[in-house]
Order: sequence, then structure tokens, then C-alpha cells
Amino acid sequence: MKPFIYKTFIFIGISISLISITSILTNSLIDVNAKFSFKNPVNNVIFGHSHSMCAFNDSLINNFKNLSQSRQSYFYSFQKIKKVISQNNDIKNVFLEFTNNNIRVGMDKWIWDDLSISSRSIYLPFLEKDDISLLLSKNSKSFITSSSKSFRNNLMNILLFNYEYTNRIGGYKWLKRDKTDSLIINFKKDTIHFSRKKRNLSMKNIEYLEKIINFCQQNNVNIYLVRSPQHKYYNRENEKEFIEIWNKKFKDIEFLDFNNFPLKNEEFGDFEHLNHKGAKIFSLWFNELLEKGLLSMENKSEFIISEMEQVRTHNNVYKK
Repeated sequence: MKPFIYKTFIFIGISISLISITSILTNSLIDVNAKFSFKNPVNNVIFGHSHSMCAFNDSLINNFKNLSQSRQSYFYSFQKIKKVISQNNDIKNVFLEFTNNNIRVGMDKWIWDDLSISSRSIYLPFLEKDDISLLLSKNSKSFITSSSKSFRNNLMNILLFNYEYTNRIGGYKWLKRDKTDSLIINFKKDTIHFSRKKRNLSMKNIEYLEKIINFCQQNNVNIYLVRSPQHKYYNRENEKEFIEIWNKKFKDIEFLDFNNFPLKNEEFGDFEHLNHKGAKIFSLWFNELLEKGLLSMENKSEFIISEMEQVRTHNNVYKK
């Protein structure tokens, strides 16, 4: 009986070792060969979650590419940014969505909850030891399950010599939805009053925002924090903490705040996302800002506020 048990443990140990070694080799092959280079060189790239994904129609903005993805934390954006910047030497400016929900404590779950780990399994081969340790400590079961899924997909990609990633890492979303008016009716009925007490912050997400900034600076790429337009009824109860975080940690990083860009209800998909009509107006205007030399201006915030007032006064000439 004992020899049988001993042999069984030996077999299990060897099997686990072989699987681990194969998985490591597979991840290494993907990491080395993964292609994040664009066919057409661009100087300006934006990363973020669904806010920027729906706001910046890159087909209307010159020399600009939108690589935002819905429900993406800075943890996964960091993995993507490292690869994109290292393989695209023409990139001069990175724009990164920085808005109210990025600092909310629930955002940490966008790093390690089941859905996040599973839906972002394509980034697993690019994780460093600290990243892996974090996921294992927070959700080992989902990480192991997703690693198995990633291994199978990666093995197939290796066999097919499919290392192309540019078509899997995000892009502008043409949002047709228009339900803002109905949301406003419910909002007014509910008459919600938000508490002003100090709120907990998403410390891990903020930590990875710092890593992104450091990486861009070390690679001589300009980085700008951007807040996309949001409806006036969007829940910004943490605005005080949001501004405090920027002042405390990111004051040296220029913040391009488009939060109050003037749009009508029908140009929002909901309180936090622009639909395709709003994105067209905003993107054409943003393109004009770049052409006017926004990035070379000393006081960008004043210029943005002045230009938004011009749009408000002229009733959105960009609708044409």
C-alpha cells in the first residue's frame, strides 16, 4: 500500500511540475513574440475604461488611437501600456482616463474579482511576480482557473503563429444607447442625498496608476490625465477626495478636465457615457484643441475652460 501511495505522490508531483514548466514556457513565448505594434504610426494614444472608450472617436481625431476597454482597472491598463509603448516608438503622448470612479474602493475588485481575472486572461503572460502574487493573494481560485484557460489559448496561438494583439486590446465604442431622459426622471423621483463623509479609496488601483506614470516618464513619453465628459447628474459625491488625490499624488501630471463639456441629454448614453452623437461632437472639438496646440500651451486648463465656453455660446457648431 505504501509503495502505491508513494508512487502516486511522485506521479502527481511530476505532473504538476511538467504542467508548470510548460505553462511558464508558453507564457514566455507569448511574452517575447506578442505583437502590439500598429500598422500606421501614431503619436497620441488614450487608455482607460468605458468612459474614454465611448467618448473619443479616434476616426475623427488626427494621429490618435483609442485603446480603452470597458471595466478595465489600471492594473490591466499597465500591462497593455508597457507593451504598446515598448513596440511603438512614435508614441509621444499618452492620455489616461482619470475620473471619479477610478478612486472608489470598489475599483480594486476590477483587478481581482472573477469577471476581471477571467475577461483579462490575455494579459496573464505579461504579468510580473508582484502582479501574480497580488492576484493569488486576493483570488487564487479564479487566477488558477484563468491561467488554465490562458494556457490553452496561448498554446493554440503558438501553434498557429498568432501573436497579434492589436485587435484585442480595446478601441472606440460606437454607443447607440440614449436613455438619459428616463434616468433623469427616476433620479428626480428618488431624490437621493449623498453622504459627505470621507470615503475609502481604491489604493491598489491608485498604486498602479503611479506605476503607469512612472513607466511613461522613464520611457520619455508625455502622460496626461484626462476626465471625459459626464452628465451633471452623474454621482460625483467623492469629488473632494478625487481632487485631493490629484493634488497629493499627481499634481505634477497635467490634468485635462473635460467633465463639464456642454452636451444635451440625447448626446449621452447615460449619466457617465457619451453615445455616438455626443462622441462625435466631443471628438471633433478635441481634435481642434490638438490642432490649436493644446499640448504646447502653458496653462492648458484655462484654455480648455475658455474653449468649452465657446462651444456653449455657439451651441455646439460641431454637430454639423
